[in-house]
Amino acid sequence: MNWQRVGDLGLWGGLALVVLAESGARNDPAWMQAGCLAILGAAVLIRRSWPVVALSLVIGAEVVILAVCLGTTKGVPIALLPAISVLSYLSGRRETKLKHFVIMASWELVALLVLALVIHPEVVVSEAVLSWLLILLMSLLVVVLPWLIGRYRAQQALLASAGWDRAERIEREHRMELDQERLRERSRIAEDMHDSVGHELSLIALRAAALEVDSDLPERHRRAATELREAAATATERLGEIIGVLRDGEASVVPAQETVAELVDRAAASGLAVKLVQEGTAELSPMVDRAVHRVVQESLTNASKHAPGAEVTVTVSHVADEVVVRVVDTGATRRVPAEVPSTGRGLTGLTERVRIVGGTLSAQRRPTAGFEVHARIPTAGGRAEPEVPVESATADERATVRRNARRGLITVIAAPAVLGAVVGVVALGYYLVAGYNSILRPKEYDTLRLGAPLAEVEKLLPPMQMVDPPSDRLAEPEDWTCRFYRPDGPFSINYAYRLCFHEGVLVAKNIVQTGSVQPTTEGTP
Repeated sequence: MNWQRVGDLGLWGGLALVVLAESGARNDPAWMQAGCLAILGAAVLIRRSWPVVALSLVIGAEVVILAVCLGTTKGVPIALLPAISVLSYLSGRRETKLKHFVIMASWELVALLVLALVIHPEVVVSEAVLSWLLILLMSLLVVVLPWLIGRYRAQQALLASAGWDRAERIEREHRMELDQERLRERSRIAEDMHDSVGHELSLIALRAAALEVDSDLPERHRRAATELREAAATATERLGEIIGVLRDGEASVVPAQETVAELVDRAAASGLAVKLVQEGTAELSPMVDRAVHRVVQESLTNASKHAPGAEVTVTVSHVADEVVVRVVDTGATRRVPAEVPSTGRGLTGLTERVRIVGGTLSAQRRPTAGFEVHARIPTAGGRAEPEVPVESATADERATVRRNARRGLITVIAAPAVLGAVVGVVALGYYLVAGYNSILRPKEYDTLRLGAPLAEVEKLLPPMQMVDPPSDRLAEPEDWTCRFYRPDGPFSINYAYRLCFHEGVLVAKNIVQTGSVQPTTEGTP
């Protein structure tokens, strides 16, 4: 079973039921009912492929109905309004280009005004324009608001699908870069351990060789010393092979057993303004010793690259069971070359090196000027601190999606409100302008005499007619032309003046009630 077509049939049936119920109550002709049902069916069928076209079909049908009924006593059929709202929402879900929607809505509104004036030339233009403005205001709720809600939902779904994919890809790439840097740092650690352990194995082999040639030892002990020397040599060779596999670049030219003092002296000899402050002494494990060396080395490298001309102070303190390393620079005094890259990977590897020996490291700009690297490491080393989770790119993307969703929701609420306010102000302004330009003062009204020619009467009439004449009009012959004027400004009257002309002569003048309150003045017959 094609459930999509079943849904189309159900939607069409629900919208058609509203049309049939209203048409039956109004006794509309059968051709009108059939036309509305056919238009609804076509709009439902094409709403997925051409959503704006589907919406324009139904709006066009309602435009024709409004144009025919405008200024008459027939009432306005509103059965197509639910269909317009539903299709407007669905159009916003599938067609997110504002340009197409605005063009369609603008042409439909212009067509409404033009058709109304063409079909009913007897209707006063000011009255038709005011009615059109009120319909425009109503269309903000019926058409624009559902479309904006649909567009907001479409953008939300798009961000929810595409945003997560992009965020996950960014996060994977970011984590891969960090993992690669950690692996490189562990490779450097392995090289340091090769230098340290290789040195110890060489010493073992040397002592075994001395025992091997000692004539005071029994033969079996010398053979054991020989086996020990051969085993140490084999272990040294295997260790070299393993470290060789881990190397991902050229071997370091820094001496394996270089101390921090020697490192600082070498940096000073190269032109860096650096001094070393040592507080206390302690025996460090090989891993901790190389970690301290690595912290100072990376910090001096960064200072020389990103803070040219700065003075650097290296402080190594032995406090209780910890060694504290602080490398502080005073900030660049010369321009930093634009070609100097800054990826932050060096600090990532440094953090990994310190973490592996159980320490912590922080690197941040100083409040005044310069940069500070601060590391605390147990003297004897220790278990690695739990790895600090990397800030998730997905979390950033999720925050972006939420911000866009909030902006979309604000747009959905604010746009119709702003448009409605603008249209309302325009309609009110037009009503006030027309109202104050359609005032026929009672004194001037009393001077008008029946039988007076139109040209003579128009000299006393205001430039405009009422835009809201009484709906309960007096019966008048078909060949009469009647005009309505107000005796005072808008919102201050409960009656209006009616002047009727026939063949260019004033044939009737009446006071017509405009509300539920009886007129407070007597009219002139």
